[in-house]
Amino acid sequence: MIEHNNWKDKFEQAVHDAHETGVEDMTNISSLTDYYNFLNYLVLWVPRENETGTLVYNMLCTTYFVLDQKCVRDFQSPIKPSSYPPPPLTELSQWLVDFANAMGKFLDTPQSLTEESLQTFYTAENYNVDAYEVPQGGWLGHTFNEFFARKFKPGTRPIDGPHNPAVIVSAADSTFDGCWDINTDSLVYLKGLPWTVGELLANSQYADDFAGGQFMHAFLAPYDYHRQHAPIDGKVLEAKVIPGQTYLEVVIKKDHKGKRRLNPVRELDAPDSAGYQFCQARGLIIIESPKIGKVAVLPVGMCQVSSVVIPDCIKQKAKDKAEVKKGEEISYFQFGGSDIVLLFQAQSKVKILAKEKQHYRVGEQIAIAHVAE
Repeated sequence: MIEHNNWKDKFEQAVHDAHETGVEDMTNISSLTDYYNFLNYLVLWVPRENETGTLVYNMLCTTYFVLDQKCVRDFQSPIKPSSYPPPPLTELSQWLVDFANAMGKFLDTPQSLTEESLQTFYTAENYNVDAYEVPQGGWLGHTFNEFFARKFKPGTRPIDGPHNPAVIVSAADSTFDGCWDINTDSLVYLKGLPWTVGELLANSQYADDFAGGQFMHAFLAPYDYHRQHAPIDGKVLEAKVIPGQTYLEVVIKKDHKGKRRLNPVRELDAPDSAGYQFCQARGLIIIESPKIGKVAVLPVGMCQVSSVVIPDCIKQKAKDKAEVKKGEEISYFQFGGSDIVLLFQAQSKVKILAKEKQHYRVGEQIAIAHVAE
């Protein structure tokens, strides 16, 4: 692709510029050949962690840091508002989707999880692996994606306000980023750009129902629990997976040892990637409560998260307009970091109780709604 499009000089410059920043992650990547070798290694990489639980992020950030360089950035599909369906992906952006899918295919094989690699996740304390269920016979023989989407032990995620329909709980183990108004034209303004709810929800028949409501965003780390649960009781109106890009903005920060390392930008209003949630591969589950109206739940895939999975039982509930209970599992992610977006209707009169930059577990209260009498 690079040779065919005469991009070699540009990509050589991108690798050079990335290497010259002096970040630890680029130490062994100083040429385009080195970058090719890194990508070839990554597609069959058996994921493992370091003691601080940052190696997975480091590997993903290195991939995208080169692609974020100014001289090649424009070869990717832009992160900007558009109508739905969006325009076709650029050749490079489509390649990134294909690359993520190729990684995902390997991570669905037993070869992607070894005794040695598994132990590194137990050693990384922030993964808290002992809090999760272990399949009968242990993890060996299972795939990394199965391990990544592991389930927590019963009772470790109690649900706040199980009998109070006004209590809205976190749909994911995630860090709260903030809440934004949706105007009466169903637009969310991020860094001055108008993003439409219709684009985010892929022209769902319910998109206009969120006009005048609220848009809430939180993000997950690779070590977080990667299954999502219903934030309210209610009837499932819609459940689908929406294809999209794979993208990650990367910046340089010093780590705890003072070394310059790559870090992902995850905030919704980040300088260069504001609104990326509208373009990424994502799931959509819309739940309607008889008390507070509709809530849209969008698990959003990030970078190498090439798969957002909605279980067949939830898809069937959407067809039957059947009920889910608050705290019931509705979707899960595979490898990488991820985001979660919630949309609320104006009539819900939701008051957000979550604090920015604070981490919430599944089932912890993050908001309260006005309950219609």
